[in-house]
Amino acid sequence: MLEKLIAFHCGPALAGIKCANLMSCRKSRIPDLHKKLDKFNSQLNCKDIHAEILCECEKNTLIMVYRKKLLEARLNDHETSEFLKGYGYGKSRSAKDYIERLKTRLKNNKFPHEIGVFLGYPIDDICDFIKNGGRKCIISGEWKVYHNPEKAERLFRRYYLCRMGIARRIKKGDSLAEIFCAA
Repeated sequence: MLEKLIAFHCGPALAGIKCANLMSCRKSRIPDLHKKLDKFNSQLNCKDIHAEILCECEKNTLIMVYRKKLLEARLNDHETSEFLKGYGYGKSRSAKDYIERLKTRLKNNKFPHEIGVFLGYPIDDICDFIKNGGRKCIISGEWKVYHNPEKAERLFRRYYLCRMGIARRIKKGDSLAEIFCAA
């Protein structure tokens, strides 16, 4: 069950065409979630694929699946790190440090919209989303798009095809470890 959820919600990050994806998981659906995530990490960390719990409550868990090197490159981009400074992120080269700050921000009552940076969304779209309170976007898909809708639609399609390809492999009986650790 967990592999199917990860494959569907996090396929683009698994495949390395996106630095990270998020998924929410009902604890009642996967009671041994922590154990299964430990197994996932033990099998896939060697391929630079990581899963980390960002926050959890009594019923749900928010998980980020990411490619560590891609995420660090994104977070250490000059424009990105300058943007994140405005939300209390210090200057770090480590994805772990950034993720720890994000976890702290998630504990507050207001959702940290800068999370879009971690997910690879364009900075201009994140800024306009925050400025407009999520309204006035041109199109909506993986994120709310305020600039360059043609490029965004191409990416949305690429992410969809990636998810479907991985889902087909899972349906045939392949595990994520078999799919991503074969080489």
